[in-house]
Amino acid sequence: MPMVDGLTSTKIIRAWEDDANHAGHSPLAQPNGRIPIFAVSASLVEKDRAIYMNAGFDGWILKPIDFKRLNTLLQGITNDAIREACLYEEGGWEMGGWFAPRSLSGKEATRRAEESEKGQEQHSQDATPTAN
Repeated sequence: MPMVDGLTSTKIIRAWEDDANHAGHSPLAQPNGRIPIFAVSASLVEKDRAIYMNAGFDGWILKPIDFKRLNTLLQGITNDAIREACLYEEGGWEMGGWFAPRSLSGKEATRRAEESEKGQEQHSQDATPTAN
């Protein structure tokens, strides 16, 4: 049996959720519009945030896991105020968090992340001194 990594597993779950034969979500997942999935690894890097979002992750937490922080993040499944307080912010990657508020679909959140990334790249290019 082939091994499947977290990115692939998440893509498989998201494809299953989009399938016409999908019977629907549990009462816990239903308000989110999909099963909440967190990336968990010691090697997650902030510059790859769009990759994680494109795969279908809703959030991330780094190893070694801070279980108090994990508990807070998981409360964001049902508590919008907690989720909003734990949204991705540049420079806060090590804390873990949610990629988007519940009000955004996964695809919309991904689109916004990609736009933000492009804006940051453009800002970096604009700030680069040029030779005269």
